[in-house]
Amino acid sequence: MNSARCTLRLAASFAAVFASIVPARAQAIKETVEPLLKDPVQPTAVTAYQLQKYMMKRMVKPQPPGTAEEWTAEAQKLRKHILEDIAFHGWPREWVNSAPRFEQTDVIETTHGYRLRKFSYEIVPGFQSTAILYEPEKLSGRVPAILNLVGHDAEGNLVEYE
Repeated sequence: MNSARCTLRLAASFAAVFASIVPARAQAIKETVEPLLKDPVQPTAVTAYQLQKYMMKRMVKPQPPGTAEEWTAEAQKLRKHILEDIAFHGWPREWVNSAPRFEQTDVIETTHGYRLRKFSYEIVPGFQSTAILYEPEKLSGRVPAILNLVGHDAEGNLVEYE
């Protein structure tokens, strides 16, 4: 009889626990929660500041090399890590080790104080792209340069800001 009572109490306990779990389903629906979440909890600048403070406490301060030889060794180690483990991670070795191939295809003279040199180049073996070099008509000494990777404007690649 004791065993039957124990089984009955155990079954009643499970039923009570199960009955308390069923009503605990999600009680909010998208329509009631969405308006509450559309506005940020705090300003973006505060979040950025807090994240910056958190990260700055955990950053490891780099130790500068003591000699030129140590610096050269460290620079080579960093370069190898950045190129092989990050920038070219997963790239075929043929692509990484291939020499760049550029071919000038045209020169367009303008009346704006510069000429345009059109190039075709191989990004990776078997994949070609194009580039345009805006070259001042009069060059002397060292001059600044701008590399624009944006691409073409809706009005074309001769748009004024290019």
